Amino acid sequence: MALSSVVWAQAPKAPPTLDQRDSAKMQRSLTTMLLRAAAVPAKGKPPQPLRTTFTDRELNAWLTEDGKDNVPVGLVSPKVVFTGANTMTINGLVDLDAVRKLRERGRLDPMAYLTGLMAISMTGSLTGAAGQAIFDVQSASLGNVPVPKLILQELITYYSKSPQFPDGITLAKPFPLPAGVRDLAIQRGAATVVQ
Repeated sequence: MALSSVVWAQAPKAPPTLDQRDSAKMQRSLTTMLLRAAAVPAKGKPPQPLRTTFTDRELNAWLTEDGKDNVPVGLVSPKVVFTGANTMTINGLVDLDAVRKLRERGRLDPMAYLTGLMAISMTGSLTGAAGQAIFDVQSASLGNVPVPKLILQELITYYSKSPQFPDGITLAKPFPLPAGVRDLAIQRGAATVVQ
């Protein structure tokens, strides 16, 4: 009797879901990149370039599983789709109150009237070469309303602030790629970084 209850209590765990497997694969890719960035090259011998490829499915799974602590507070359910040569769409929900309350707003400031959690959608390009990247947005909307670049820049600045980017990212201006990444290429469904 005691043996059967021990066997029953140690029932096998459910196998990982597809999202968990994709997230784990993305985490392994990120760990490989971070280890490469921290490695000290041998004297007189530059390291061979390291290519790491990951899919948008792996990235999105990571953002909801293992990497959810890396998503800025106020950005909910982000989803990235690599649509073609260095192009992508980004969808999610943004907390407009957090951005609006950053500073005093005048009556002519459109951010004074944007409140609550709202769906955002952006289509743009991300290119990376020689250790620098440029993010440029071709179109963006909050709900079904197109977003002027001035408001979009304020949202991107707010949600891209980090220890590495204390002032956030400015649209169409270069910013350094992290972890010693030299080049970045996006194609439909996948991205490749070279360190």
